[in-house]
Amino acid sequence: MELDVLDRKLLYFLDRDARQSIASLAKRLHIGRNVALYRINRLKEQGIIKGAFAEINNTMIGYYSFRIFFKLSNYTEMQQKEFFSFIEKNEDIMWFSRVLGKWDVDIVFMTKEIREFEKFRRNLFLNFNSIIEESEISLLTQIYHYPKDYLLGDVRKNFSPTILNINARSEYTIDGKDEELMRLLTKDAFIGIVDLAQKLKLSINTIKKKIKNLEKNNIILGYRLFLDAEKLGYLYYKLHISLKNYSEKDINSLKSWLASKSNVIYTDHYINGQDFEIELHLKSEAEYINFLEEINREYGRIIKDHFFITFYDVRVFKYLPVIK
Repeated sequence: MELDVLDRKLLYFLDRDARQSIASLAKRLHIGRNVALYRINRLKEQGIIKGAFAEINNTMIGYYSFRIFFKLSNYTEMQQKEFFSFIEKNEDIMWFSRVLGKWDVDIVFMTKEIREFEKFRRNLFLNFNSIIEESEISLLTQIYHYPKDYLLGDVRKNFSPTILNINARSEYTIDGKDEELMRLLTKDAFIGIVDLAQKLKLSINTIKKKIKNLEKNNIILGYRLFLDAEKLGYLYYKLHISLKNYSEKDINSLKSWLASKSNVIYTDHYINGQDFEIELHLKSEAEYINFLEEINREYGRIIKDHFFITFYDVRVFKYLPVIK
C-alpha cells in the first residue's frame, strides 16, 4: 500500500515513541491534532498499525527466551492446524510466525523456569514428531532494535538502537503491580494513564512513578508500533550469517555497518544461532540481493555461510507471558 510522506513520518515518530500524546505528535509534524488522530485511525483500519507494545528488557527481570525453528513434512491440513493450535494456546509463546526458506515455523518461548520450556518442548515433540522433519533450539542473548528509518528514506537518521541484553542487571526490584503494569503496556502501549490506574487499582501518580522507574532502570526500553510489513509494501527478511577468521574489530565494524543501514530493524544474537541474525524490511527480492551483495563486498572475507528466511503470517507477538 502506497503511503504519502506524512503517513510515513507519522509511523516513524510513533514507532519511536508510541505513548507520546497526539498533541505532541501533531506539533512535531506541523499538523492539527485532529488530522493526526484521523490518520492514525485510518492506518489502524487499513491494518498497517496492528497495535503498539512496550519493549521490555525481559532478561533483566529473570526471563529466558528460547527460539525453535521447525521444518515440517508429510502433514495433513488437520495435522498442521493441530500443530499451530498447540503452539498458539500456550501463554508463554511470545512470537509465532510461519516462514519461507530453510525453515517453516519460527517460535519464541519465554519463561523464568527452564523446566517449563522443557515440559513444553517434550510435549510438542511427543505429539507432533511425525510431522517435524528438523528443528533447531537456540537461547536469545541479545537484540539490537533500530528505528525504522527506511520509512523516511534510504539514510539512517539515528544509529542508536535499544538493546535487550542477557547480561543486563538492575538494582530496581519489581513488584507484582510492576509486572501487571508491564503486561498491560506490552499488550497495548496506547492505553492511557487513567485506564491503567483503574485496571491496577492504583493512583495516577503511583502509575506515573512506576512507569518512570521502569524506564529509568532500562526495564522498559521504549514503546513501539506493531506494523504489518506486507501492507506497508515490504517483505520481512531475516538473514543468518556465520563468520570465520574474525577479530573483535571485525565484529564491531560489522555492527556499525549494519547500524547504518536504514532497512535493518533488528540484529539478534543466540546461543546455538548464527553469529549475526539480521532482520530487514525490503521492498523486493532485488533489494535483498543488493543488500547481500553489498555485505559480501564489505565483509565477504569473514563470512563463512549464510541463509535467509522470510516471515509471513505472524500469529503471536508480545513481550511478556501471563502471570501464573
